[in-house]
Amino acid sequence: MRAASFSEKLQMVLKSLSISRAGLAAGLNVDKSLVGRWASGAVKPSEHNLALLTRFIAERVDGFSMLDWDTDIGAFSARLGVDGPVSDISMRNWLPDALLEEATRGAKRRAVSYDGIWRSTRFSSDLPGRFLHDITMIRSNEVGVIEFSSGIEGIRYRGRALLLQHQLFSMAADEDSVTMMFGIFNGVARQKAEVLDGLSIGTLRDAGSSPACSAVIMHRISDLTGDAGDDEELFEASVAAQNPLAPEGSVPDDIRAHLENTAKGSPGLMRMFFQNSMARGPVLDSGISG
Repeated sequence: MRAASFSEKLQMVLKSLSISRAGLAAGLNVDKSLVGRWASGAVKPSEHNLALLTRFIAERVDGFSMLDWDTDIGAFSARLGVDGPVSDISMRNWLPDALLEEATRGAKRRAVSYDGIWRSTRFSSDLPGRFLHDITMIRSNEVGVIEFSSGIEGIRYRGRALLLQHQLFSMAADEDSVTMMFGIFNGVARQKAEVLDGLSIGTLRDAGSSPACSAVIMHRISDLTGDAGDDEELFEASVAAQNPLAPEGSVPDDIRAHLENTAKGSPGLMRMFFQNSMARGPVLDSGISG
């Protein structure tokens, strides 16, 4: 019988107990984003949290213990009383192995250059001529996983990003509103990224959830602390402090022109040409001292 990852076993737990990630988080008194990272395989729970989780399951499944986490997938599903593994919709099942392996290699080498808290600027779909700001956290780990989280008011998109060549491909979802967001962003070759631009695809908050594509530019506003809990607090504090609607006149002329020119000359099509990209690393002082 094949081995199963912790994330797959956790998904089976959620299925067997008919409980959501948010419900499990409430039962364990942890943030639901942490449960989301367990379920996605981004991180594994600490010994303390694993003990809490095991106790939570044992109160609902007779005889469940810490030893069950080490069993194969068949024995684990039998212990929970479910038919078998939950359908695996991880990136490995969506993407060719060669592409995923290339993205993982790229992330191990370069993803740290993108780690940080970012503020995005894009056109408002409701107020012509006005702009919106979102807050995004990009966070990577040593095994080549890049977490991509984006927040605006009550919406929190959580997902993954792939680093291929010099571009980030992101896919994230908001569990509460059951909506998804996709993005392709131009990156940088060698430096620490300070500005990114690209296209974001999602749905509007209208009656029909109309699909929309937006030109986006992102500026780094903070580095990460390196502590997962502190980084989550920093992300949430940044979302809370950010006014989603940019004050009139606050968006610089070069940013406004860059976003406006994205769709110029191509009716019905929005493009972010790499040769016109504003993506860059730090601005270095070009003056010569002495």
